[in-house]
Amino acid sequence: MRSGRLSLRTSLSHRIRHERQIRSLHREYAQLRSSAATTDSPASILFRDGLAVLPEFFDAAQVDRMRAAVPSVEECRLSPEGTLTRFYSDAATIPELSPFFACDLVTDTMRTVLGPRVAMHRSTVQYRIVEGHTGAFEHFFHIDSWRPRYKAFLYLCDVTEANGPFTYIPGTHFGTWRRRYDRDIARVFQAGVDGYIHDEASAYVGCLWPHEEAALCARLHTEPRTVTGKAGTLILFDARGLHRIRPLVHAPRIILSSYWIREGQHT
Repeated sequence: MRSGRLSLRTSLSHRIRHERQIRSLHREYAQLRSSAATTDSPASILFRDGLAVLPEFFDAAQVDRMRAAVPSVEECRLSPEGTLTRFYSDAATIPELSPFFACDLVTDTMRTVLGPRVAMHRSTVQYRIVEGHTGAFEHFFHIDSWRPRYKAFLYLCDVTEANGPFTYIPGTHFGTWRRRYDRDIARVFQAGVDGYIHDEASAYVGCLWPHEEAALCARLHTEPRTVTGKAGTLILFDARGLHRIRPLVHAPRIILSSYWIREGQHT
């Protein structure tokens, strides 16, 4: 009985701590958004919409050089997160890929939205080669984290509606509607020692059903934006906003990706 009371006390203590942290982050982000300059800079657009798209940011010659330097599919490992994606870790160590991974615009934008303690948590080459709906969490609109986390994607091939385009719902990266999901993620989510998801509860905890997504869009007067584009298109987004990858109809889709957090705040 005593151990049960201690367990309940510990659970309540964790819940109260998470609630305080979540409320603090919401207040901080509201202040950041209100103080951000109203410009067309990627940082201002991220504060406003959660998504900034720069079509053909890299020219064809730059893309060709990066595409030639990416490791082959055979050199990539299968994602442990159930997405059937094949990826190459620590891709920022490949010198020919530095135009993306060391891009001043990306780094400066991340420093603006995350602050001076910004860190690139992950750098990968990603191949999507399995066609159809895999049932993975990434095909549902989902929230990555209750903590600040931003991502940058670079299309290394032309991406049409058939190539598994990235889709985002602008305006869902903040607001009181998300507190329930933030609490659930803080309570349930666990990353493995490698930083990746290894259990279904953690994978699906931030997902919405289609009817929930539709109701939320109506409530917030927004709608999903699907990002198609030529090779060289750069996507920056707040991963706290609802996003998903459309199922692949025609393979492959190849991207470079970087994940950005505040030091020590990966969940």
